[in-house]
Amino acid sequence: MTIIDDYAQYLSEEANSSIAALHQFKLLYNPNQEEYHFFFEGEEDGLFYMPEARRYVGDKNYYIYDCGGKKNVIEVRDSAKKELYDINKCLFFVDRDYDDILGIQVEIDEHTYITDHYSIENDLSNVCGARILMSDIIRISKADPEFSRIENTISTGLLKFYRKILPLSAWIIAAKQEGCAPNLRNTTGLKGIVTLSGLDPQLTKSGFVEFKKRVISNEKRPSISSVLKWARILDINSAKKWVRGKYDIWFFQVLLLSALNEANSRRRSAGGRIIRIPGAVREGRFFEVLGGRMPVPDSLRAFYRRKLL
Repeated sequence: MTIIDDYAQYLSEEANSSIAALHQFKLLYNPNQEEYHFFFEGEEDGLFYMPEARRYVGDKNYYIYDCGGKKNVIEVRDSAKKELYDINKCLFFVDRDYDDILGIQVEIDEHTYITDHYSIENDLSNVCGARILMSDIIRISKADPEFSRIENTISTGLLKFYRKILPLSAWIIAAKQEGCAPNLRNTTGLKGIVTLSGLDPQLTKSGFVEFKKRVISNEKRPSISSVLKWARILDINSAKKWVRGKYDIWFFQVLLLSALNEANSRRRSAGGRIIRIPGAVREGRFFEVLGGRMPVPDSLRAFYRRKLL
């Protein structure tokens, strides 16, 4: 096969992300070189995982593959194993999702990292992330009273948010367990479902109805008894395991922007300097600005030590 033929095959297979990632790997894999191969669910994942990985990789060569979802990451891993590739220098990354709760988690082997929480978005949506954004990006001095005020707003506001959406999360888990197949992709965030009253999150009057309208695709709904069962099981202290990451980071942005706007209102009243809010914060590009700044989970650091040292 010529280079042109090989490239044509590569382009023709791009429509299937798992096939494309596996094909890229086969093209780039060189058993005689010390190199690493990183397989991610999506494009943003590398912004979170790679800064720490580079500290271990150093000047060695590495390749990054976007597989297009958790199932595809595992499919690429298992295909590479089946075809007898040496995958000791391959690292596969997947989100935990609801699969642990539902007892359907994929096999996690020594080459695969699974998030501590629902997904990596949950690792960014916290007080630590707010502190880094305020000090490094927004440039609010820690001596400024607004710094600790916003810090407290994020801490208490996220906890209130988790309590408010616990019934909604229980409904999602019950729906998944009973085969209702809710289409959560239709709810990247919860705009129109959760709103802020001051800085307190509230479910809108039509919020639950609106949510179900967006995610029900086959008219199937979970039983009330199942929803109530999961509402009793879910623990607020482990909320980041059951709060969908995209909801977590959506509310984190909404709450942070509202807190900053309130701070600016106070400053205007006092004749103070307005806090400038960078576009990356307004647009919620937190993977870009926090990816290399946030402390990584201990579990990820341990995974890198096993695989990259």
